[in-house]
Amino acid sequence: MTSPPKTKLDFGRAILRESLSKRLRALRPRPSKVLVVMDRRAQEAVGKRLEVAITQAGFSLEMVLAPHGESRKTMASAEALAARLVRRGADRSSFLLAVGGGVTSDMAGFVASMLFRGIRWGVVPTTLLSMADASIGGKTAVNLPEGKNLIGAFHFPEFVVTDVRTLTTLPQREWSCGMGEVVKSAMLSGPVLLNQLESIPRAKLRRSSNAMVDVVRSCGRYKSRIVAADPHEGAKRKLLNLGHTYGHALETSAGPKKLAHGEAVALGLRCALHDSVERGLCSEDYAERINRLMSRVGLPDRYPGKLPSDAELRKLLRRDKKAAYGTLDLILPIRAGHNAVIPGVDARDVAAVIRRELG
Repeated sequence: MTSPPKTKLDFGRAILRESLSKRLRALRPRPSKVLVVMDRRAQEAVGKRLEVAITQAGFSLEMVLAPHGESRKTMASAEALAARLVRRGADRSSFLLAVGGGVTSDMAGFVASMLFRGIRWGVVPTTLLSMADASIGGKTAVNLPEGKNLIGAFHFPEFVVTDVRTLTTLPQREWSCGMGEVVKSAMLSGPVLLNQLESIPRAKLRRSSNAMVDVVRSCGRYKSRIVAADPHEGAKRKLLNLGHTYGHALETSAGPKKLAHGEAVALGLRCALHDSVERGLCSEDYAERINRLMSRVGLPDRYPGKLPSDAELRKLLRRDKKAAYGTLDLILPIRAGHNAVIPGVDARDVAAVIRRELG
């Protein structure tokens, strides 16, 4: 496993053309070709600016459309995408640019990690979820029917260019989904971001405002510091899974149409808070504070439909990619900026918490 490169991060408003062109020109050695993997919605939002930036950097636009939606994030889709890139002239010195949401960066990054045993890549995130979390950290993966992100690799992008102006075209549900990861980052990083989220008017959060630049920059820089200290999730990086052990089981059982990733994370955070209060690790006041914030930004507080059986929940939890020796490591909140790793938790206990909080 190679040491990760230091990913260069750019955050701003209306910076896409200038920053992307600068990052591409600075690549050394210079790539033979820049291949863009982009979802259709991103193409509509940033396609023209992207083409100008790539042209200014001295490359021609070679674009392949990414499969759309979590249900298409599969090995079959990855294989098809890799084949299309090869047909478009990809070689070992090519550079892959992922443009879109978290599904696109997961899929494109996974293909970049495998194609020719690994080619360089970068990311232009166009959704809030990707800006705040998915595009940073080098985790790439595809799903299996048995669970999310079970086949993947650590493959670190050389740069991430985040332009919040692309959020103006984001549907309301996708914005709320992104806020699930933003709230998680606030719980992990400390009171500064948490206080900021509570004080910013909801309308400003929804726009591509300077306040939104500050929010995604805080999330991205926090995650980047954690990843730099623990790139391959041996210790501290496990904290970034706050809410995800519960959430991934719920997401897989409901399906992406009923429960998107950020919504599942939000339900997972509610479960983690419930569990932590029961264990005496965090106060009811803190749990209520986070739950109020999640409701304020439009995140769900109920599972869509009937919860799966306890047996099904246990099966899904044991398939979590972080499970080992039949048990789970839980991340439980204490207070803003302080969270505990609880190792060796039985899936039956986690399923019971889900039932008590959401049943």
